[in-house]
Amino acid sequence: MEPEVDKGWLSNRFADFFYLLHVSVTFFCAFAWLGPYEWMWWGVFILYGATEVLWLFRDEYCILTDAEQWFRGIPKADSHLDQSFIRRLFNLILRRDIQPENASTLTRVWGRIGWLVATARLFVPGVP
Repeated sequence: MEPEVDKGWLSNRFADFFYLLHVSVTFFCAFAWLGPYEWMWWGVFILYGATEVLWLFRDEYCILTDAEQWFRGIPKADSHLDQSFIRRLFNLILRRDIQPENASTLTRVWGRIGWLVATARLFVPGVP
């Protein structure tokens, strides 16, 4: 693994942008399927669906984490488990460290439940 490189102020602001975008997408996908509006369900359907497809084609590495870390000069982790965004958020918000495998499982289970509920609300008649 290569050492971290300081890329400067502007590069770090781009990294901050990708971090905040990642937080926004994560919270949207985590909770918008509970919302009352169809645009929220479409958002979860598209965003989380695209996330799963990207994970499939990128060996489970997240494109937003990769972009943030590239702008910060942080080398790509050897494993997708070593760059767990959900683990970072969990630690930041709840001050608890969880195992990378548990963070990955939590992400997938919660995301897929939300995606299934949003999909059902969009395409199954009578589902509120």
